[in-house]
Amino acid sequence: MRFLLVDPPHKIWTILRAWVPSPGCLQLLAYIEREQFDIDYMDCTLNENPWRDLEEKVRREKPEVIGISVGCTAFIYDGMNTASLIKAVSPESIIIVGGEHPSFMAEETLRDCPAIDYICVGEGEVTLGEFLRAVEKNEDLSKVLGLAYLNEKGEFVYTGERSFIGDLDTLPMPAYHLAKMEHPYVDLPSEGSRGFVVNFSRGCTWDCTFCSESAFYKKTWRKRSPKLIADELQLLKEKYNRDIFYVGDNTFNVTKEQSIGFIEEMLKRKTNQHFWLQSRADLIIRDEDLLDGYREAGVYQFMMGLEYHKDSVLKDIRKRHSAEQARKAMELLKKHQLMVMATLLIGHWDETEEDRKVFLKFFGKYVDHFGLNLITPLPGTPLFYKMKEMGRIEDWDYRNFDYLHAVMATKEADNLEQVNLIYKDIMRRYYWRPRELLKLLSPNPILRRHHRYYITKVAFNIMMHEIFGTPMWVQPNYQEYKDYLVEREEALPEELMDLAR
Repeated sequence: MRFLLVDPPHKIWTILRAWVPSPGCLQLLAYIEREQFDIDYMDCTLNENPWRDLEEKVRREKPEVIGISVGCTAFIYDGMNTASLIKAVSPESIIIVGGEHPSFMAEETLRDCPAIDYICVGEGEVTLGEFLRAVEKNEDLSKVLGLAYLNEKGEFVYTGERSFIGDLDTLPMPAYHLAKMEHPYVDLPSEGSRGFVVNFSRGCTWDCTFCSESAFYKKTWRKRSPKLIADELQLLKEKYNRDIFYVGDNTFNVTKEQSIGFIEEMLKRKTNQHFWLQSRADLIIRDEDLLDGYREAGVYQFMMGLEYHKDSVLKDIRKRHSAEQARKAMELLKKHQLMVMATLLIGHWDETEEDRKVFLKFFGKYVDHFGLNLITPLPGTPLFYKMKEMGRIEDWDYRNFDYLHAVMATKEADNLEQVNLIYKDIMRRYYWRPRELLKLLSPNPILRRHHRYYITKVAFNIMMHEIFGTPMWVQPNYQEYKDYLVEREEALPEELMDLAR
């Protein structure tokens, strides 16, 4: 039985522009390959004509089962459009969709997109493996835990919760051999010409109200052992010449033992690789004695979800650290010659212009990489359910649930466009400060590259657009699905156009 996994045509994040194979897809593929299924992978974000190439491949090969990965809420319509196109050209193919958004919004997704046959709810490897085996043997799919679907009567069915994989070390190495590792698009341009994204753990034990990762993994955290992390990094160095990494783990150093093991392995391997890790303010303070070791092991930057400068807001979003801890963590990283990236949230209900002035001053003193976001109620999170109940979500277009577009107004800014302008203004005020411009000449090559990229490629592009109306950066191979349908020469089924999102 042939299984095709599809990463749909979708926009990459326009600020980071990290154009890399999905770590989740590569891990899923490795597991299914180990289960001895006949598999294939199509990362449509790398295709020059993604919709046409996908249609031609499915029409030609007609795989029995096609999986569609939805990486985040902002991509859900891309996943739906992919399903509709596949079902139109290969109606006998069974379509199963996975990811956080379809897991949280399973019934809504199934009813909004009739082309989707099943949703894999939660962690995918074991559920998908059992699903494919049941399809292959024509067994009862209602016995496979972790599936959602609509039955013959149109009733929503959920087969029940599946336990998480207890030990991530039991998973095989991600299937890098199935990815286009040398495709010219594959890059992490702000960090280095051989940049790449990897994941080594799943989940988070904290309960921030806005975090879909914590909600999806039910406040649990599981990790690979330092030895297997180092094995994977060594493979990426020796076989694929990848030497600088954004490690996408929500919180890398939940335990101190994991930190120590990682440092020891990387110092022993001497791979000369460099890492951008994610952590929390309280964990950086706890691990102060390890910061020099991290730097010696190749870590050049920590990203911390510091979010805001006021304890009242931090308490409201259940951040579980204080503004003073945030300040101390930033100071420690600077002291130990590690770059500071802060992910920050504005757009809170009671926020004022005076708050934003203090906010910019508080973080601007320390931050090297200003990860500004607009607070967004992602489906499945406590924030989503609270804001939905209060009627505060004004924009229900899931494409805008990307932390870059306002979907909720505030007491001060009572329309979404005003909130969006506030976001752009803070970004402008941060990156055009003299101290940021001086970083273009920094002796630190990674910091210098980072700032040259953001100021010359991102900030300058935005400024020219706002002043002179020059075009904003556009992903060269991205095409809206409706535009593709119109472009096709043959007659189109009316229902296919009607389903296009």
